[in-house]
Amino acid sequence: MDKFRLIVFGDVWNVYQVAHRDWIEDPAVFYIPTFRPTGLLGPINRLHFNPSINRILPLPFKPCWNGYYLRGITDKNLCFLVTEHWLRMESAIHLLPYLRRRYPHSRIVCFTQDMVDTIRDHYTRRPIDLEYLRQYADLLISYDSADAQKHQMLYHPTVFSPIATTTKEVQPIYDLYFLGRDKGRLTHLVNICHEAQLRGLKCCFMMLEVPKEQQIPCEGITYLDSPLSYADNLRMCAQSRCIVEMLQHDAASATFRTWEAIMLNRKLLTDNTSITTSEFYEPSYISVFSEEAEINWQFVQTDVLFPDGNNPYQQRIRPQSLVNFIEKHLNIQIEKT
Repeated sequence: MDKFRLIVFGDVWNVYQVAHRDWIEDPAVFYIPTFRPTGLLGPINRLHFNPSINRILPLPFKPCWNGYYLRGITDKNLCFLVTEHWLRMESAIHLLPYLRRRYPHSRIVCFTQDMVDTIRDHYTRRPIDLEYLRQYADLLISYDSADAQKHQMLYHPTVFSPIATTTKEVQPIYDLYFLGRDKGRLTHLVNICHEAQLRGLKCCFMMLEVPKEQQIPCEGITYLDSPLSYADNLRMCAQSRCIVEMLQHDAASATFRTWEAIMLNRKLLTDNTSITTSEFYEPSYISVFSEEAEINWQFVQTDVLFPDGNNPYQQRIRPQSLVNFIEKHLNIQIEKT
């Protein structure tokens, strides 16, 4: 069986720089985090791809940058993993037809990490065209099981690399932690926070971009005008005994909160009822609720101990799990260090 080299069109966002660290640090993997070149080419690229200019006058020749991203790649057998960050640029750079034409023996895998209907092309502002992607991709994979079924894609959860030991070993000072935008969740979080306080528990709920007129004063809830850095988010997760996860409408799969809980050896309190059928579900460290009245407060107040000190599912959410999934479905072998 021929071996294929993995090329990941990844993401420069600090969340994915943590989640994809296994790939980034693996010498067998070529990881491309951004379409922005460094040095003098950077300002030229920025002007060429400027959305405001291109919505008035679409500038030509953007696909010419594709060769730059893959400079030095001479292998014949390549497996391209194209993440959502690049799919949002597809109407401009036409990356997929370039890969199919330039590397005819390659395999192309597209991986969406948000609900498909919410993924908008950066320039057209229209939803990404799945039928277009199917013309070039060997596999279309969604992070969400319900979305995968809806759009006839394969399902594989988002991957996450191990977190630095120094972060994991922080001692908890909060009982419950949440980070996110309102999206209809604020009232529920206020109710949870009030009940936690009655039980002598301490909350740290960080709400993003909630207009002042919609903010509900509550001890334990902080309203942020700007995003929290991902490093600070991980620190706050580590300082909490239990991470709260509340899904956006129509989502049915685990979010980064689940992976953070697993990698940091913390408990998860979630309204994701579908997780009970997941391979990652373990009631000793995951508790599910549909309404605030169903919250198991005994679970929140009880510490969880793992047999060897670490959550046993950590290896199963690492990037290698997605590589194994791709190998199985494409019947190929991907190079490893």
